[in-house]
Amino acid sequence: MELAAHRLLYDNIHDFKTTAALVEAEISRHGIRGDRNTVVPDMKGRRHLETWASLKTVSHFNLATALELMLKLILFRNNTDGPKCHSLTELYAALPAQARRRLESTYQESRSVRPDGYELVAFLNTASPREPERPATRDISTLSGFFEYLDEDVALWKKRYSWELVGRGQFRHYLSDIAVFVEFINRVMRRVPRE
Repeated sequence: MELAAHRLLYDNIHDFKTTAALVEAEISRHGIRGDRNTVVPDMKGRRHLETWASLKTVSHFNLATALELMLKLILFRNNTDGPKCHSLTELYAALPAQARRRLESTYQESRSVRPDGYELVAFLNTASPREPERPATRDISTLSGFFEYLDEDVALWKKRYSWELVGRGQFRHYLSDIAVFVEFINRVMRRVPRE
C-alpha cells in the first residue's frame, strides 16, 4: 500500500470514529431519549424516539465504517488479503490468529470504560399487525460475538437505508452507548503508526 493511501486510510478511521462520537455527544447534549415520543426542545418539532433513532443510525454507520476500515488496515499491515466485503465477522476471521488475540485482549481492556456495561436496544420501527418474534439476546462478551451482533442484528451495512424499513414491522437494533467501541478503536490505533 502506498504511503499516501495508508495515511488516508488511517485518518479515515479516526475521522469516522470521531464523527460517531460527535453524534453521540449531540444526543446527550439535547437529552434525546429513545424511550419517549414527546417533542425535543429546540429541535424544530422533532420527537425524541424519531430523532434518537435517526442520530443513532448516523452514529452507528460511522462507527461501523471506522471498525471496517480498521480491520482492513490491520489486514494490510499483516500482508493478508482479506475478503472484499463489509462484514466485520468475515474481516476479523481473515486476520492471523495473533492479531485476533491482540484485538480480543484490547476489546476486553476497553470494556473497562463502561464497568456498568451498556444496553442492546431493539424496538419495532412501527406498529405492526403481527409483532415479529423478539430478537434473542446476544452474547457480546467477546469481540467475535460483538461483530456478529453488529453484522446480523444491527446490520450496520444497511443502516444508511434504515428509512426503507419503516412500516415493515421489523426490529431496529442499536447500542445505548458506543464509548467502549470508541475506546477500542483508540487503543488499537495507538499501536499503528500513521506512516
